[in-house]
Amino acid sequence: MTLAVSACGSVAERCRLSSLASDVVYIVGQGWHVEIGIPVTELQDNMSFFRDIFPGARVIMFGYGKKTFFVAPPEAMNEYLLGPFPGAAAIQVVGLSVTPEEAYPTANTITLNLPANGGRSLSAYIWNDLIKDASGIPRMVALSSDPSGLFYAARSEYNLFHTCNTWVAEALHNAGLSVSDERVIFSNQVMDRAAEAAAEQCGVLR
Repeated sequence: MTLAVSACGSVAERCRLSSLASDVVYIVGQGWHVEIGIPVTELQDNMSFFRDIFPGARVIMFGYGKKTFFVAPPEAMNEYLLGPFPGAAAIQVVGLSVTPEEAYPTANTITLNLPANGGRSLSAYIWNDLIKDASGIPRMVALSSDPSGLFYAARSEYNLFHTCNTWVAEALHNAGLSVSDERVIFSNQVMDRAAEAAAEQCGVLR
């Protein structure tokens, strides 16, 4: 997987240079899970809320996971055994002052050009999964160990068949990208499919 992601990451860079007018989304592999990065200028409609929450950020990262694992990481091995069981989910939101390509290893980062209206669809997918309070504001549940991050309550449930990686694949698929969200459980499945989508985009743009 690493070789495929690394190769397509460099190819995606060339494609992006030939399509600067297109909105983009970053896919970042973080070991066992994958996250999505959206430039703040591309946050659509209600998602512009996060521009005020993270002033000065260039890119906002979104990651999904089981609330108990995200907010309070397991301390004992037997707690990991409970991981696949259904439970409340949370969305971690982190503001980056640089691009993901500068913040994370290049081999773990893929950039995809979004189709027309893809940015709005991607924003809507994430916004619709955030639980809101009575005033319509996303409900924060905890501070992140990352000093630039916060946790928000999610509507959808975490389970073995709807993991952090399933959530990312669904978001990309809903944005109109050729990334299948079927039978996704592991991070390498998302990264491999994103790499294939990057290669396809280069074929179109070349």
